[in-house]
Amino acid sequence: MKRMSPFRKLISYEEAKKIVLENVKPVEQTEEISIDEAYERVLAEDLTAKISVPPFDRAAMDGYAVKAEDTYGASRFKPKKLKLLGAAYPGKPFNGKVGRGECIQIATGCPMPAGANAVVMVENTQEREGFVEIYKPVYPIANVAPKGEDIEKGDKILKAGTYLTPPKIGVLAALGEKTVKVYVKPNVSIISTGTEIKEVGSKIEEGEIYDINSHTLSAVVMANGGSPVRYGIIPDSYEELKLGIKKSLKNDLIVLSGGSSVGTRDLLYNIIEELGEVLFHGVQVKPGKPTLFGLIQGKPVLGMPGYPTSCLSNAYLFLAPAVRKMARIPEREPKKVKVKMGHRFASSSGRAQFLTVKIRDGKAYQAFKESGAITSMSEADGYILVPVNADVIEEGEEVAVTLLE
Repeated sequence: MKRMSPFRKLISYEEAKKIVLENVKPVEQTEEISIDEAYERVLAEDLTAKISVPPFDRAAMDGYAVKAEDTYGASRFKPKKLKLLGAAYPGKPFNGKVGRGECIQIATGCPMPAGANAVVMVENTQEREGFVEIYKPVYPIANVAPKGEDIEKGDKILKAGTYLTPPKIGVLAALGEKTVKVYVKPNVSIISTGTEIKEVGSKIEEGEIYDINSHTLSAVVMANGGSPVRYGIIPDSYEELKLGIKKSLKNDLIVLSGGSSVGTRDLLYNIIEELGEVLFHGVQVKPGKPTLFGLIQGKPVLGMPGYPTSCLSNAYLFLAPAVRKMARIPEREPKKVKVKMGHRFASSSGRAQFLTVKIRDGKAYQAFKESGAITSMSEADGYILVPVNADVIEEGEEVAVTLLE
C-alpha cells in the first residue's frame, strides 16, 4: 500500500492566484485572419487608416443638395425657388454640377455633387413642376458629413493589444481591411486522470463514471480566449501520466484534473517535482483545496481536483484569469448583485468558501451540494465568498453574489 502524503502548506486564494498569474506569459505568436473571425481576438499591430471615412463629402439627411447662399432669406411665406436638375441615389451619384439657382434631390449617404455645399431637409421644401421651393435657409456644410469626419487617412485608429469587439470590427470593415493580424489563441492541454473515468458515450460499468472535467475545462478555456487540446483520459499510472504530461508540453499551458488529492493517487505532485518545480499544493478554499500549480520546462501546469464541482469552481478562479492573460484579453470584471440570504448558513471549513447559490425572488439560496455534484454549479446563478473568519451568514443578511455568467 502506498503511503498517503499530506498536503504541503495551504496558501490563501489571493496568494495562489498571484503565483499563477506571475508564471503565465502572454503569447507572442501572431496570425492573419479574416475580420469575420476576429471577434474577441486581440490585435497584434497598430492599425493606420489607408483611406478617409467617409471617403467623400456626403449627405447626412434626405433632401436637396444646394448652394447654401441660394437659400438665404427663405421663409414659409417667401420661399426661394431652385431649379431641380436631377437626383442622387445610393450607388448612383449625380454626375453633373450644381450652379447658382439649382439643386438636386439627394438621399442620405450619397456623395455631394460638385458645386453644392449644403442639404436642405426634405420637410423644409416643396417640389413643384421641376422646381423646389425652399422654406428654411441653411448654412454651408449644413446636413453634410464632410470627407474624413469620422476617420482621416493616416490616423492611427486601433493600437496593438486592442480587444476586438463588434464596433471595432466595424471600424476594420469601414477601412476596407479584409484581414487583420492578431495574436494566436493559447493552446491549453487538458488531461483527465483516473482509472474509473470513461469517455462520454462509452459503456460504463459499476464504479465507473463519465469524464466531466475535460469538457467543462475545455468550455472555460474557450470562453476565455484559449484553444483547448484534449489528451483524453490517463489511468492512475505514474509512467503513463508522466508520458502524457511530456507529450502535452508542446502547448502553452497544461491542465489536469484528478491525481492531486491526498492519498494513494497522489501522482501529479511527484511527477511535477521530478520533471520541474511545484510552486504550491493546497489552497485555503472550499471547494478546491487540493489544487496544485508548478512549472515544467517553463510551461505552467495546473492540477485541478477530480471532483467536478471543485474542478469547475477552481477553473473559474485560476484557469480563466490565466488563459485570459496568456491570450492578452482584459481580465473580466465579474458582475455582482446584492441580495438577502434566504436561509441561515454556517461554515465550519476553516477555509475561504466559494458558496454557490441560486437567486430566487431577490434572495440567495445554497446551490452547493457536495464536491462531486456538477449540479452544484449548473444550477447556480453565482457564488458568495465566505471569508475564512466568517462562521455564519444569518437569514436576511445582505450578501454580495458574484454572478457566474
